[in-house]
Amino acid sequence: MTRPHLIAKLILAAIGIYCLMHFLGGIISIVVTLQQNRPPETLTIRMSIVAAKLIITLAISLILLFRSDWLIKIITGPDADQCEKASSRWITAGFGMTACFCGLLIIYPRIEHLSYYVPLIINGPNILTYFTLEGQTSQFSAKTLAAILVEIVKWTIAIYLIFGALHYVRSQMRVIAVKEGVKT
Repeated sequence: MTRPHLIAKLILAAIGIYCLMHFLGGIISIVVTLQQNRPPETLTIRMSIVAAKLIITLAISLILLFRSDWLIKIITGPDADQCEKASSRWITAGFGMTACFCGLLIIYPRIEHLSYYVPLIINGPNILTYFTLEGQTSQFSAKTLAAILVEIVKWTIAIYLIFGALHYVRSQMRVIAVKEGVKT
């Protein structure tokens, strides 16, 4: 892998992670759409649009994360193959920094809301059990529960990218080595 290929792959991986976060945020819009009191025809059209948007966003993120070789060749051009090969240190450092940077970008806007979500996460099972056993209606709407679940998933991904970046880098290095026919 040459240095231009490395830079292109790192940028595409970061964009893919960003698209994946938008996909997770779009799940909330499905719950909100289902809760709206609209005629079935309007609801069907709205759900179709939201579902199509989510499918396209998920497809783009998966392509950018796992199947971006053809796009890298388009971005770098034909002259990039003649450039100097990137050492494994550059590749490891680049992927590690990209994963950590993406994790920090995911966490940064959520730190402000941490004081709101932690008590809900800690007391969530107790509250849900109480409302289920007592037959009362939950004080949380489906939108709030979906938002909490999506936030938990985003926090999990961000923490994995920040602290588990080395595992991510090693798996990417294995993929690159297999494509280039090099044993690791």
